[in-house]
Amino acid sequence: MKILVVDDTEAILLLISRFVEALGHQAILARNGQEAIDVWRAERPDLVLMDVMMPIMSGPEAAVQIKAESGATWVPIVFVTGVGEENALADAIERGADDYINKPVNFRVLEAKLKAFGRTLDLNRKVREQSQTLADYYEHAEEEKRVVRHLMEQMVNSERLADPQFEYWLSPAESLSGDLIAAARTPGQALHILLADGIGHGLTAALNVLPLTQPFYSMTEKGYSISDILFEMNSKVRQVLPIGRFVCVALISIDEVGGTVEVWNGGMPPIQVLNAQGEVSRVCNSGNLPLGIVPSHSLDLVPERLYFKEPGFIVAYSDGLVEARNKQKAEFGLDALLATLAKSSKDSMIANVQAELSEFLAGEQHHDDVSLVVAQFGVDGLELNKAAPVETNVEKFEDISPQFSQTADCNWRYSLILSAQELRYLNTIPFMMSFVKEIKTLTHVQSDVFLILTELFVNALDHGLLLMDSKMKSDPDGMESYLAQRAERLANLQEGKIEIDLMGLKYKDSEVLKIRLKDSGLGFDWADTYNANDKSAIPSDSFGRGVTLVRALAMKVQYIGLGNEVEVYYMPPKAT
Repeated sequence: MKILVVDDTEAILLLISRFVEALGHQAILARNGQEAIDVWRAERPDLVLMDVMMPIMSGPEAAVQIKAESGATWVPIVFVTGVGEENALADAIERGADDYINKPVNFRVLEAKLKAFGRTLDLNRKVREQSQTLADYYEHAEEEKRVVRHLMEQMVNSERLADPQFEYWLSPAESLSGDLIAAARTPGQALHILLADGIGHGLTAALNVLPLTQPFYSMTEKGYSISDILFEMNSKVRQVLPIGRFVCVALISIDEVGGTVEVWNGGMPPIQVLNAQGEVSRVCNSGNLPLGIVPSHSLDLVPERLYFKEPGFIVAYSDGLVEARNKQKAEFGLDALLATLAKSSKDSMIANVQAELSEFLAGEQHHDDVSLVVAQFGVDGLELNKAAPVETNVEKFEDISPQFSQTADCNWRYSLILSAQELRYLNTIPFMMSFVKEIKTLTHVQSDVFLILTELFVNALDHGLLLMDSKMKSDPDGMESYLAQRAERLANLQEGKIEIDLMGLKYKDSEVLKIRLKDSGLGFDWADTYNANDKSAIPSDSFGRGVTLVRALAMKVQYIGLGNEVEVYYMPPKAT
């Protein structure tokens, strides 16, 4: 150790310093309190042996100054005191001194005290090193959390979570949440909601759910079904996460146009479907494994499908909500959640659940991440950001020459021919929307283009090639039967093809999108069913709401030949 020896008596100073050096330590000398402070500042010794009564500045005064300047670093100060200095010594110890030894100095006792302080200094030094290591680790961990938090905020688009059709609440047990809530709309304005729960909570759990966001957003924007999205998310989780890690997922699709709700539950608590009065009308239990356990082709990715004519609510939540415990170790429970929702208005459901849980916990912190989603369906007048149908220039456009598409300048063209083999597995419309998304004049009207393409393609495939009868849908459970028969016929389709042609045509100072779609089926007697000059001539029970929607969006719809070929002209409104 480096020891500062302070005494105003030269003989004692020499005697103690020689003894200290004989023990293998380095001795530094000072002859009064002020000199002791100056030497300490220059040399920073490990320990101070100091007389009490000295000229210029006493030992206790110097000790107070040294302790103040040493800060968090511990510098033991041992006073060497004579008879009659007890009061000064007591005062010095109260103000920060660590020990004392009486004069005449007993060198055996001094040696023992130096060894004891040496051991304590070594321990103190290790504690400081470990404290610094912990501080560095904490700072590094906080930086990692900050980066992950920023990454999650970027990957979970907060603007999309502001959708008017649902509300949510997410409360992490730690600084980062292992629960994930994401929402996005398809080009056809169907709302997709993702609720995921990673293993545990905190940073590790948060990293578990991050791989889900990219396939969820990108595939929803292209119009893929939730089955396709689940297939890709499961593959991503298995690719990215270590073996043994999995993610519980609830994926919900609400299609107001089609009047359907699709729910897939893999390992999450039962999803509750409530009617307008807040009463449970259906429960969607977890009948599937969480994502990441088995390969995608081994999962049952077919969602439960609900058809609605009346408004209602979908309620999804993580187990951290219903399993939250108070001081008496009682759980909040599903009954309390449903009772709170039942007595709440549609605008206060989330707020009331928060208040009830807070009152139940009575100051206790929930031990797991808490998340809750309440989504509406069947709501009239809900602002969903739909593009308005185009009304301008309709009459002028229908008056132009029938040879317009042959004579007009073509800015771009995209053609696709699909045979039966491709039709069995290819998700055609989302695939084409990847191209449409890149056309600048169509970027702001993807929803319209998606709806038109979807309706034309579904009609060509279902009725032109698979010969499906729409009248099935009017029977009880007819839609389920229709979809089951459609899937069976599609899987067994051996011949037939569909041609799709997209063209960007120059019309005055605008660009018109021409969509041509032709199937190899037998067609239909369109001349009797469809009169191009009378837009009310297509009865809804013949073609359903799809064709009516296409006619409302398009500037012109015309069937050709046998009726298995249709041309649609659509003029995008000016982007705002």
